Amino acid sequence: MKTKLESLDDVRAERARLKNQLALSQVKMRKDITAIKTEINPARQAVGALRDLLTTPKKGLLSVGVGIGVDILLKRGLLARAGWLPRLVVPFVARNLATNLIYKNRTSLLENALMWVKKKTEKKPDLKTDGQQKFLPPAKDVVANGYTSSAGNQVVPPVISVN
Repeated sequence: MKTKLESLDDVRAERARLKNQLALSQVKMRKDITAIKTEINPARQAVGALRDLLTTPKKGLLSVGVGIGVDILLKRGLLARAGWLPRLVVPFVARNLATNLIYKNRTSLLENALMWVKKKTEKKPDLKTDGQQKFLPPAKDVVANGYTSSAGNQVVPPVISVN
């Protein structure tokens, strides 16, 4: 660092040097903060999981529905013969965990559900349209029980008419 500034150019150069030094120290601080965040990430995840187990999410239709489902499944089903403490604690923790997980992943769950519905309800193209049959590429002739068919996997017996 210069101690003597003799001209206006020296002042400008010193100011530019100090700005660069400030920018470098800011970059170094951000890098250190990022390193600290990555070091404490497992602890943050553990605290987040513990918070999901113990905190009750917002009241709404989702939490009511999950609560009823968990109560029926656990209290009256799996833990019907358990003592009073497991019947009190386990459904509480399970309800909180399930509701928080569903609430956090609601967009991906909704997208997956919509994709499943779309797959199941998607219309398959018909072979016949407007009374005309679409022409398919020639398939191998299939012989079964003495009948020949070129309909692919489907063997169709010949039509016999009685007059």
